Formats: sequence, structure tokens, C-alpha cells
Amino acid sequence: MRLRSTSAAVALTAAATLTLTGCGSTQEPTADEPPTTGTTATGHSTPHSGPTKTSTPTPKSTPTQTEGDGDGEDDDTPATAGGGICGDLSAGEVGAVVGGTVKGAALPGGGCGFTQASAKAPSATFVEKSLAKTPGGMDGAKTEATSSVEGDPHDLSGIGDAAFVVTGTAFGEPAVQGAGAVRVGNRIISINLTQSAGMSASAVKAMTIKLLKLAASQA
Repeated sequence: MRLRSTSAAVALTAAATLTLTGCGSTQEPTADEPPTTGTTATGHSTPHSGPTKTSTPTPKSTPTQTEGDGDGEDDDTPATAGGGICGDLSAGEVGAVVGGTVKGAALPGGGCGFTQASAKAPSATFVEKSLAKTPGGMDGAKTEATSSVEGDPHDLSGIGDAAFVVTGTAFGEPAVQGAGAVRVGNRIISINLTQSAGMSASAVKAMTIKLLKLAASQA
């Protein structure tokens, strides 16, 4: 019975408290509202957007400029592009002298070369300069020839206005090489014959002289 009395007393106290509170105001008590956040809830969920991706444009390919200027290190450049006597020589004529089929091509800086398929077979180069641009004239041409071919130049008669030939080893190699020049008017045409096929000095000299005669006849 004591438990019931206590419960009743508590209920009465609560009722009295409510009655007294109601006398002070006609507004009904409201439950505490939760704190307002910065985001207003809506019926629709807003999709989360990830980090923005920046697209990088693909660079356009730049055409590669073709290298070479007509007389560079291109074996496919015609011999005629070497200028001077090179425009008057044919591969057939040079091949008849060196004894085989040759391919002509312009040399860097001017002149032309004629080579065979075998690297050991004789090959020839022709470079023309004006007399005015050859310091020392034919003597200067001899100095230039002996700077590569180690030997004594021998003057030749009956070829152009003046000519010489020199044979010997070159750059310490055992094979005999040939060089020379012929002057026709104010033109000086220098010739080099290279080979590693075991030709004798006399054979190299005879072939170089034939090349000098060919140049003189076509100049």
C-alpha cells in the first residue's frame, strides 16, 4: 500500500506543476528544436560531384624537316649536283676507266665521287676549282694532292694546259693510291683514285692518268 501512495503523490505533484505553468501563459510548451544546420534537407538527394578533370589537348605532330641541301652526305644525290666538271661526266665513262660499274654522287662541299659495289674496287673523285680560288695555282694543287698521297708529283704533257700525277700510300695504309690535277684554261680539276684491291703503283698511276685525260676531254 505504501508503493501506491507514493505513486499517487508523484502524479499529483506533476499535475500541480503543469497547472501552475499553464496559468502563466496560454502557449503550450514545445519540445526543444534541434540546432539548425547550414544545409536544408530536401526530398531529392544531390549527387556528389568529384574533382573536375582537366583535359589536356593532344599536341599536333610537327612534320620533320627533311635534312640535306642537294650536295650533303646523301649517296642518292646525283653527281651532277657537285658542280663543275661533275655535270660533264657520266658513270659509264668513269666506269670504263676504273673497270667496273660505278654509281656517282655529289660530295659534301662540292665535287663528285664514283664508287663501285665492292669497297675494295677502285673509286674516283673529281673536284673543280677556279684558278683564282686555288692558291698557288698548279703548285698549290700539288701541295694539296701530296697532303694525302705520300709521293712525288710528276708533270704530264699533252693533257690539258698542265697536269701532274702522284702515287703512293695514304694515311699510313699499305695500299697505293693516286692523285693529280689538270688545268684547262682557268679551271683546275683535282682527281683522287682510291683502292684496296692490291693494285701495283704502275697500275694506279696509269689509271689516274686516264682519269685526268677524261676530265680534260670533258672540261
